[in-house]
Amino acid sequence: MRASPLATLLAIAASLAATSALAQAPAAPAQVAIPQQIACLGEEPFWRLDASRTTGSLQRLGGKSRQVVELRGELMAISFLTPKALVWRGDSTRLPSETVVATLREEACSSTMKDGPPQAWRAILSTRPGEAITGCCSVKNGYDTTKAPLAAFAAKAEGDWSRNFPAYAGAIARCVNDSGVAVREVAKAWKVDRNLVAVRMVANDGKAWNCAVDTTSKARPQSTSVAVTEPPLVGAGAPVFYPARDTPPLVTCGRLERIAGPRGRTEGWLHYDRC
Repeated sequence: MRASPLATLLAIAASLAATSALAQAPAAPAQVAIPQQIACLGEEPFWRLDASRTTGSLQRLGGKSRQVVELRGELMAISFLTPKALVWRGDSTRLPSETVVATLREEACSSTMKDGPPQAWRAILSTRPGEAITGCCSVKNGYDTTKAPLAAFAAKAEGDWSRNFPAYAGAIARCVNDSGVAVREVAKAWKVDRNLVAVRMVANDGKAWNCAVDTTSKARPQSTSVAVTEPPLVGAGAPVFYPARDTPPLVTCGRLERIAGPRGRTEGWLHYDRC
């Protein structure tokens, strides 16, 4: 039976409307890398500052040993300047109270004590009135983890293990916190049976571990190392989950999604398409 001309026109119009809607759908905003970590070293006198966007550690000589001051602060970029400039300002977390301000400028900076290629940034550090000492720095960029889009679990593909993340979240947290493994990331979680959840973890040293959690028991999770000869786990690493830490993950490529708890607090991140 032939379709009427009107039906044909309506079908064509519907197809064109759908195509137009897809064309006009707003694209997901690109994730832009921003300064995330700095590592600065001065030699005359010696000092070293390692800092993220929120925390830092300052080392310097004190008597016959090195003193270490732990800091909480903020890394700020001054985007309109050329060359680029950054400021890291932080306060000591313990008494005696101390404020550290490091101003970084993007310019070649060479060591005064040894040969080697120059660093890309120069720093001026001040910790007290009347003091200004210099050093050289490296700066690492990464996605702004606070602005990563929220993970939409229900919209994920069937083969994506994180689709069921809410059901696995408790077991993952127990494995990360109580397994005895220094966990860098989680590659996958899956249900073994009605009460048992398995979690594939990757430690800070790169070694893989399997963790098993009985969701009906408060017993400590059971962890076993994964042999290098074991076949790859289907679906592992697509995505990986980074647990929330004081220092967020440094991600420079792929797609990052934030996982928020019931009160909006960040519980970690999902990372797709890693470099």
